[in-house]
Amino acid sequence: MRKMTSCTLIAFQPDAHEVGTDPVSTRRKVKCQELSLTLAEAYQDGGTGLNPEAKLLIQYDRDYHGERALEYKGERWTVLRDDPYKDWNGVILTIRRVKGNSGDPTEPEPEPPAAQEVGE
Repeated sequence: MRKMTSCTLIAFQPDAHEVGTDPVSTRRKVKCQELSLTLAEAYQDGGTGLNPEAKLLIQYDRDYHGERALEYKGERWTVLRDDPYKDWNGVILTIRRVKGNSGDPTEPEPEPPAAQEVGE
């Protein structure tokens, strides 16, 4: 049996009051389960440049409204593909981490060269 967890779906809507403003985000927390990504899926999608990292099963399709971003395990993810779950009315999201997350290692900046003293 898989462990139930939750993720936060993020929907972006343009601000209805002014044109040219940043979109407004709406967040909804839903129950989900992490599924394993098969080697065939990783190979097939990796060849197209999508590079999926995980799959989430949202139990009920009524909980998913086409959101293309989500937060899961404290990181921001993007939805690459959504597929219906064949056993009941659920949705399987194939997702990838967004670059720049806190989970990405950062390289320290190189130290500036030492100042050279001018001989007298």
